[in-house]
Amino acid sequence: MKILRKGLLLTSASLILAGALTGCSSEKAAPSGTDKPAASDAKLNPVTLKIMFPGDPPGNWNEVKTEMENRLSGSLNVKLNVVFIPWSDVLTKRQVALSSAEDYDLIWDNNPTQNIAAGLYEPLDALIDKYGPDIIGARSPQLMEANKVNGKLYAVPLEVNFIRPWTFVIRKDIREKLGVAPIKSYDELIKFMYTVKEKAPEVTPFIPNGSEHIGLRQANMLDPKANIAAVLNYPGLYTKGNDGKVYNIFDNMDPQIMKNFETNHKLYKDGIIAKDALTLRNAEFAKGKAAVSTFNDFGVNLSTATALEKAVPGSSAEAYSLYDPSMKLSSTYKAGNYIAVPVISKNKERAIQFINWLNRQENYDLLAYGIKGKNWEDAGPGLYKPMKENSYAGIPFAWGWNPKLDRIDASLSEDVIKLNKWQRDPNNFTTDILAGFTFDPSPVSNEVAQLSNMGKELYDPIVMGLIEPKEGLEKFKEKAYTNVKKIQAEYQKQLDAFLTNKKK
Repeated sequence: MKILRKGLLLTSASLILAGALTGCSSEKAAPSGTDKPAASDAKLNPVTLKIMFPGDPPGNWNEVKTEMENRLSGSLNVKLNVVFIPWSDVLTKRQVALSSAEDYDLIWDNNPTQNIAAGLYEPLDALIDKYGPDIIGARSPQLMEANKVNGKLYAVPLEVNFIRPWTFVIRKDIREKLGVAPIKSYDELIKFMYTVKEKAPEVTPFIPNGSEHIGLRQANMLDPKANIAAVLNYPGLYTKGNDGKVYNIFDNMDPQIMKNFETNHKLYKDGIIAKDALTLRNAEFAKGKAAVSTFNDFGVNLSTATALEKAVPGSSAEAYSLYDPSMKLSSTYKAGNYIAVPVISKNKERAIQFINWLNRQENYDLLAYGIKGKNWEDAGPGLYKPMKENSYAGIPFAWGWNPKLDRIDASLSEDVIKLNKWQRDPNNFTTDILAGFTFDPSPVSNEVAQLSNMGKELYDPIVMGLIEPKEGLEKFKEKAYTNVKKIQAEYQKQLDAFLTNKKK
């Protein structure tokens, strides 16, 4: 599973990066690999860690939490006060909690740049040096280095992928009923959608999961050599060719991006993309309302397959991906999720000791898959088999995700397992020129906030095909051009300084 990627900007934040690390010794604790207390863990006073997570608690959460606390009682002496915040509220409530100094010890963050700039997160280098050998051991040097800000680590990167996985999920039962062969190309996928419209009109052919999926990401995958990528969440800005330059779609429209906009508009006009595509998401697929949708996974995740089968008895799903392990792609090694320690926390050392505890295989397995023998079975190195009738949809992305300990569902097809293994090896990718670069948007915070609102109103409809591209781009440019140019100039200025400093 993957998670939302948009952060809430603190428009008043300035770059106030904490300059001093907490007073910790540099002595490193050896990874124990067990739940027995190391010397540094012994005779610890009981502590309750308050942790903020996004979404709803998974089923059987209380049972898994109890087992975690039982294991912790013999080592770190930690209880867990986990606060789940609905996805619709988590960004706002996170900022309220941080700005009002609520007593959280750990906070999930998907875009910590602004909170780091505002001095709200504790620098972790010394704490991890002393208490986090398993945190380091479970992550590649590329992942650890690329997620530092000005040379310091302010949040533990949570990621299993060195690219952003993304898949078209297809109603296999409908495909077979209509006599369509397994999908092997994007053109074949489009033809299938049109066949659905003609012969199965009760189902919407295509409900994509938002503009991110069928925008610049899709344009790039249809021409991987172009190396096109959106610049953060700033509509209208992109990079290409790994050349260290930032482009905008008004002055330098890449032909592949325009072609993608035009294709999506045709699909929308022809009734292939859902009329309500701006508001609908891939949850509609699990309800049986779409023949094709998009997901942040390779393959079909268990929760989607199970929900679909319940909604439409006899239905089934399969996946088609534009990715291929033979591709030579670049990666920034940036994480999509992080776990941070607020500066206000009174339990900073114990918080990092706890995250380190989670980065041991037996504890990670409990966190991610539930109770062994009840929720899942070991299926060999790096694999697991969920027990379908009693599976546990854990939330490792929010506090433990790493490519070394995370397992792949053994029930997935061989090609999907191969894709997952490929994307988890940093050596399969070249280092993007943006690796290690973190943009500080505070000098253009007003422009960023305005562009975000304009993007939802004027850019997303272009990407989703609702508007004829040239007409839509003219309207978008009229309102957004000044903001886009100012953000582009600031981004390029900071990137140039980063690249110059890197050469020294």
